Amino acid sequence: MHVIVVGGGISGLAAARRLLAGGASVTVLEASAWLGGKLLAGEIAGSAAVDLGAESMLARRPEAVELARDVGLGEALEPPTTASAAVWSRGEMCPMPKGHVMGVPGDPDALRGLLSEAGVARLEEDAALPPTAVGDDVAIGEYVAARLGREVVDRLVEPLLGGVYAGDAYRISMRAAVPQLYEAARAERSLLRGVRELQARAPVRDAAS
Repeated sequence: MHVIVVGGGISGLAAARRLLAGGASVTVLEASAWLGGKLLAGEIAGSAAVDLGAESMLARRPEAVELARDVGLGEALEPPTTASAAVWSRGEMCPMPKGHVMGVPGDPDALRGLLSEAGVARLEEDAALPPTAVGDDVAIGEYVAARLGREVVDRLVEPLLGGVYAGDAYRISMRAAVPQLYEAARAERSLLRGVRELQARAPVRDAAS
């Protein structure tokens, strides 16, 4: 049997590998000049090497780790480092702000320096805005932009979500990707207040662990 796989991203390559293991002859068609789809290497400002798309996977879910080992990438697997996270924004590296849920802040002041002054001021409008309906689900980027402005989505939420889901924050389901934020959005008119409630309920980690 000869099978044509359209798309040389991770899903297409994984499908091709399974088909080959089953004895099929496989041709992979890819429109771009590289395989891997959203997963590729890139640079920031021509000097800092970065992973584009999803740059990590959850080791507690064995499927991706097993796949990497099966295709000969076991020696290339690296555990996460203890280096502090940073965001490239407005031409410079900014420390990742504390006190956020997948990029959604609880305190506008935590984003000073990362966002423009206009962007920080837009966050502060959240408390006075009327409720924003979430219904059965809502795209996280659209909801956060409606409450806090597009700047916080484009400079913080999108990079974080893109690093995990390799997708567009303006199309990713909030209920599926960040269910605790979805519940907070349903319970609170103010998104900032909802995030602060989540933080207050979060377990305190033992500093010695």
